[in-house]
Amino acid sequence: MTTESATAAEGPVATTARTPEHSAWPGFAFVRDLPGKSIRVRLVFKNQRGATVLDRQISITPQPTYPNGRDCSQGGRQARLTVTGEGALISRPLRLR
Repeated sequence: MTTESATAAEGPVATTARTPEHSAWPGFAFVRDLPGKSIRVRLVFKNQRGATVLDRQISITPQPTYPNGRDCSQGGRQARLTVTGEGALISRPLRLR
């Protein structure tokens, strides 16, 4: 999977450690037909000069979503990841209705 995204001006450790969670910059990657089994995700951040400032991998299992409520049909699958101020990549639970 290849996506385009904004580049980081500095390393994430230098900027994210002082940034409160509510100010986090979300990013999205649309991946058609995510499976309901474990997948490997690699996240790479580059600075404006193209140098890699973060390169992490994680195994996650995408979870089903229910866009019209749990009483209706399942929608697509999603996964939620967070990069901590220390540069770790962690899986986060989805906020489902």
